[in-house]
Amino acid sequence: MAARETFLITGANGFIGGWLAETLHLRDGVPVRAGMRSWSKAVRLARFGLEPVLLDVMKPEQIDAAMTGDESADPGALRVIHTAYSSPRVTIEGTRNMLEGALRAGVGRFVYISSADVYGTPQGKVDETHPLTPTGIEYADSKIEAERLCWEYAEKGLPVTVLRPSIVYGPFSRTWTVEMAAKLQSGNWGVFEGYGQGICNLLYVSDLVEGLLLAARHPAAVGQAFNLSGPETITWNEYFARFNAAMGLPPLRKIEPNRTRLRATLMSPVRSAARLAKKRYEKPLRRLASKFRPAKEAMLSAEKSIRGTPSLEDLGLYNRDALYVTQKAQELLGYRPRFGVDAGLELTAAWLRNVGLVEWYDVQPGGPVQRNGDGRRDGDRATDPTGGNGDRVLPMGEPR
Repeated sequence: MAARETFLITGANGFIGGWLAETLHLRDGVPVRAGMRSWSKAVRLARFGLEPVLLDVMKPEQIDAAMTGDESADPGALRVIHTAYSSPRVTIEGTRNMLEGALRAGVGRFVYISSADVYGTPQGKVDETHPLTPTGIEYADSKIEAERLCWEYAEKGLPVTVLRPSIVYGPFSRTWTVEMAAKLQSGNWGVFEGYGQGICNLLYVSDLVEGLLLAARHPAAVGQAFNLSGPETITWNEYFARFNAAMGLPPLRKIEPNRTRLRATLMSPVRSAARLAKKRYEKPLRRLASKFRPAKEAMLSAEKSIRGTPSLEDLGLYNRDALYVTQKAQELLGYRPRFGVDAGLELTAAWLRNVGLVEWYDVQPGGPVQRNGDGRRDGDRATDPTGGNGDRVLPMGEPR
């Protein structure tokens, strides 16, 4: 009788790790060891019957304990899903530690979640044969080095698979959901004429999870790298407009190219100064804002201006015509992304409203009408962001 598969997930309290853990537990009924750096991070998954494990990827003794688990378990049935980024050092050395621990334990599969950013700034169709190109950006360059380590351990006999997802969005995503929603609500965002016509390779998080499971289970995945992206090809301006519409916000205005470039250029030193201030003086600034209302208002105003203005680097991204091809994953693994852009954005916007991260608008014949500050019109029942019973409703949904 074959041993029952078990999954060990690093960063299980994070965006992607949390989605994978919940899917395996709630849908597939598969044992999950949910790795997290501290017990204080366990809130999201605490209500499920998962096995939480203390797992700091910089501590080999914790890695060994997490890999071993129940001594009666077959390590060959263990699938390790690893992603980590808090700093380049953690990405590189943490991945090395995880690979070494997996090799010692004799796990059945090691899946590393890399990023399409490892390709640099390409144009045109990009498949897995495209060279990995350092850009000087810490996130991408450290992912390249982590991939190199994966292949080094593959040569030692570890069954490794590397995934390179594109723009992953959906509930719990900070960059492409929460922060983008804030940009769209800032009043300064828009459709950027001349700058937003590049390809936006969106991937709804549920489709990424399906790709992860294929990579962890399919025999053809061993020793391979795969691009993962969604089923539709749209521009960045379309993403902004369709996300904006899904949230029920007033239509975005068109911003002409010279104005877009000028705003980004003028905001560049402000952005740099704010980044430096946060890095060096975050605690004193928070204390100042808590005691002096004018200081707090000034900080919020600066934050809103920065948030609502694309950086020069953003404009380069929004103008890039790179299409990440997923033919290899489709042919070898049977990867079939199911969530179109509108279906994914509809679920995402519903989650944002549910947790109070987007203002509510009613679409009336005369145009959108904003609800009260708490997201309700007079007489409406307040929405419980936990789903009404203390548990968040997992917004898996069905694609349409």
